[in-house]
Amino acid sequence: MKLSLRVTAVILALLMTTLIFTSCGRTLKGTYSAVFVGTVIELTFEGKDVTVTVKTMGLIAGTATGTYEIRDDRITMNFDSDHAEIKAYNGTFDFEEGDGYIQIGDFGKFTKKS
Repeated sequence: MKLSLRVTAVILALLMTTLIFTSCGRTLKGTYSAVFVGTVIELTFEGKDVTVTVKTMGLIAGTATGTYEIRDDRITMNFDSDHAEIKAYNGTFDFEEGDGYIQIGDFGKFTKKS
């Protein structure tokens, strides 16, 4: 009887640990960059925060920090900004992560800088 109680306790502890780690979701770290019609978009990920920077002709045209969450093959980003190009990144998009790049919806491929 004691053995089955111990086995049950170990199984429950392992199950709870697995649930905790899978509920956290994936995170990214570093800066990813893409160029769209002469405009550079940089996404910098740190923990659950993401900062988007829009550069036009080498000058920063807008920046905002928000949050993101990756679940399965989708990414949801939220920025509090009135900047039109930054607002476009609010929402949930298809997501793919590869060796040295991420792909976000129809925005295209972002190459890892750091």
